[in-house]
Amino acid sequence: MMMKSSEHKEPIEFTVPVRGDEAFYVMDNTGTNFYEYYHRHREFQITYVVEGKGALMLGNLIRPCLENQLYLIKPNDPHLFFKDEHIAEEPRIRIIHLFFSLEKLRPFFDMNEMSVVKSLFYSMDASKLLPEQFAMPLKELFVSLYRKEGASKLINLLNIFKELVAREDKFISMYSGLSKVHFQEADGLRIHTVIKYAIENYRRTISIEEVSALIHLTPTAFCKFFKKHTQKTFISFLNEIRIESACQLLVNNKVESIAETAYQCGFNTAVHFNRVFLHVMKVSPKEFIAARTRKR
Repeated sequence: MMMKSSEHKEPIEFTVPVRGDEAFYVMDNTGTNFYEYYHRHREFQITYVVEGKGALMLGNLIRPCLENQLYLIKPNDPHLFFKDEHIAEEPRIRIIHLFFSLEKLRPFFDMNEMSVVKSLFYSMDASKLLPEQFAMPLKELFVSLYRKEGASKLINLLNIFKELVAREDKFISMYSGLSKVHFQEADGLRIHTVIKYAIENYRRTISIEEVSALIHLTPTAFCKFFKKHTQKTFISFLNEIRIESACQLLVNNKVESIAETAYQCGFNTAVHFNRVFLHVMKVSPKEFIAARTRKR
């Protein structure tokens, strides 16, 4: 990850400390993996995936994260971009984040000339995704943003805002599923520990007893804790990670059969895999493959 100053190099926990005297802070995350913490922050975030692919966890929603997609992430929406190390083709990741405080910049957005931009950012009912075909024209604006300073940076930002407003009807809503996102710091770190463990170990059987011990809770207390903070059971969450990985395997033709996909993603039987896949994706694995084949 490329950082501009040493003040950003301290350990970043659940709440990201976006600091500095700049009104708009740009972070260029370049390397072999995404930023690895499940986190939230008070700043509005615009993210462009320049290179690489993986998945995004937003609140309790998990969905594929692909190259040249753009995300608008509301303040305090907990999120995590992650890559499946077992199946990823590209060793390199580049993702550019733009952070700014809606509270601090209200006078700027209150200007008459900014009224439509203000409406986009301040009236969002949920975080948004801009698909590749609509985000691509903005790529160079984001790639060059990290190199800009002063007036040039502000002009670049205004061009980004103008392009986002022009595509407002193309955004896809990503409701996080969480009605309360103001977690205590300690709770956030516990949730992060569980999520990271699940992402790293989903290909094998994980018991409730095993994962509850990670954060020093009894199995019963853990189940209540996880459900309270994510609005879903741990098993449901784990299965969604497995299905997201299965989708990547199927789309990229990395497996010879649906049964092999099931076993590679942590399911003991193809029957169970088919049932969970249908529940999560609303289509069967065969229908999912057929739909992706037609798009090629």
